[in-house]
Amino acid sequence: MKFFKQISLLFLLTTAFTFVGCNDEDPDSVGPTIEITNIPDNKEFKFGEDLFMNFRFTDQTGVYEYAYEIYSKDFLPKEFTVEQKLFDLQGSYTEINQKQTVILPAKVDKEIYDEGEYIIKVQASDINQRVSTYYKPIRIVYPAAE
Repeated sequence: MKFFKQISLLFLLTTAFTFVGCNDEDPDSVGPTIEITNIPDNKEFKFGEDLFMNFRFTDQTGVYEYAYEIYSKDFLPKEFTVEQKLFDLQGSYTEINQKQTVILPAKVDKEIYDEGEYIIKVQASDINQRVSTYYKPIRIVYPAAE
């Protein structure tokens, strides 16, 4: 009987330590997942149009801020740029969609931008200060002369 109690106690302790030492959640080691869901790679936009972006962010601990900017892939001398714009989400979200629109300037005589390959750069941070960066290549050109 004493042997049976020892085995039962050993089984009980082993089971308790197994449950205490087991953590189903992986530690957060990566930043949020970022997508632009409405723009395929290398999509062509025209100066004078609106560039509409639908961002989708997911993270196991929660996204709390994001930023985007647009610049020429080749850093051309007369490139069109959108300086980094930072958005605080006023809370943290494991999944959230955000919409942003950039008005691409129309052609004017005094300011002509270079056509070509551009990059939309998006960064997002989670509540553990993990940052992810996402790049979406696009093309921006002037409309054909009529």
